[in-house]
Amino acid sequence: MDKVPQRSRENEDLIDQALLRRVSEERDSHALQTLYERFAPRVIGFLRRLTNDSGLIEEVYNDVMMTVWEKAHQYRSESKASSWVFSIAYRRCLRLVKKQNFRSGVLRMLGQETNEPTSRGNAEVDESDLIEAALQRLSAPQRLVVELTYFRDFSTQEVADIVDCPANTVKTRLFHARKQIRTFVERQGVSA
Repeated sequence: MDKVPQRSRENEDLIDQALLRRVSEERDSHALQTLYERFAPRVIGFLRRLTNDSGLIEEVYNDVMMTVWEKAHQYRSESKASSWVFSIAYRRCLRLVKKQNFRSGVLRMLGQETNEPTSRGNAEVDESDLIEAALQRLSAPQRLVVELTYFRDFSTQEVADIVDCPANTVKTRLFHARKQIRTFVERQGVSA
């Protein structure tokens, strides 16, 4: 994954902060629309790592942006604007996972198929499928810290702020997640 230059990330955050101020102080719906479009690829990608249910993803993302609209006045520039938005998304994700688990349980009781990963031969599994399958086997808290750290490029402290836990808890979750991923990949006959 290519790293975004630090200066570029700082500029992007300044733009996001300015948009949040416009939402908060002026109730500017155009600023909210811009934020919606700016955050959509990142937050939706984050949600997609938790579920493949497009309807739930769309519902949660819209809920996140509605919360941004309603609570923009609570953002205090002490952290990056993206950290604040992702902390809202994280909390909505917890609800998403509960809703998804409930739905899957109901479908299993009814004897219907679920969207669980299927096993395929090693020749058919490409690297991204293997990574996705490994991530799906992690607990939701582990999957979220991996997503925020490795796919969204947040620091350990930023992840801790987003998920509202100590930085050492984030490090522990990352340690166990990496160990589980390594074990899964080795079982698939691929050297990690």
